[in-house]
Order: sequence, then C-alpha cells, then structure tokens
Amino acid sequence: MTIERFELKALPLITAVVLAGLVGCGEPPVGDPCLPEKVPPDGFNKAESYIESSSVQCETRVCMVYKLRGNPNPDTCIPVTEGSCTDPEMANICKQKQCADRELVKDHVYCTCRCKAEAGFAECECPDGFSCEELLEGGGPGVKGSYCVRSHTVSD
Repeated sequence: MTIERFELKALPLITAVVLAGLVGCGEPPVGDPCLPEKVPPDGFNKAESYIESSSVQCETRVCMVYKLRGNPNPDTCIPVTEGSCTDPEMANICKQKQCADRELVKDHVYCTCRCKAEAGFAECECPDGFSCEELLEGGGPGVKGSYCVRSHTVSD
C-alpha cells in the first residue's frame, strides 16, 4: 500500500518533467528582440546584413541586423533631425552614430537561427512569417549559410 501512494505522488512530478522536455524541444525563439554588441563606426549599411554569432541576448545565440541603416541601439546613437545633415558641423555625426529608424529596428534587428548550413552544422526550421535566405556566402563554416529572415522585409 505504501508503494502505491509513492507511485501516485510521483506521477505529477514525472508528468511535469516529461512536459518540460517536450516544451524544450520546440521551435527556437526566432524573432525575439536583440541589440548587437558591436556597431560599425559608420553605423550599419542598408545594403548588407550582419550576424553576431555569440549573442547572449538570444537563445539561438545569433542576433541579426538585416538591411538596416544606422545604429539600432538607442543608448549609443545620436538622433539627427531632418535637414541637420546639411550643417557642416553635423556632417560627421550624420555619417557615424546616426540612429536607425525606430520603427524599422523591430523588423530588421532580431534573434535568428541558421536554416541552411554546410554538412555537420546544426540547422533550424524557420517559423511562420520567416523565410530561409542566404546571407553569408563567405566566412567560416560556423557562420556561413542561410538564416531565417522576416518574410515581409526580404524585398525591402
């Protein structure tokens, strides 16, 4: 009789452990917000994409800046008002630490994962609303490949 009570008491604990294991096997949190730790001196270039492969902000460990101009970090950027870039004293600021458009940051700076890689490297499936896009043709095999990108920004 004591054994039966033990089994019944252990059942909720076993169920919780199994459910936690199943939840842990879900999709990676692609699309979570992040901010890159390093920003180029001239800010990011809208024609390029940047991968930070050791981001502690992302469970996927990959923070991406996808085709965004300027600096996405509001703590380290300098707001530049319309027309101020024509002032010679502001020209250097306009070139360097100009803030990226705040509305665009959420759609162009986020956690992602590599959805296509060389053999032997982990890959993920892109969740709904994301497409697998080739971003890095060069670089080491640990970062080279395709990443999950917000579908509506691919044609931007």
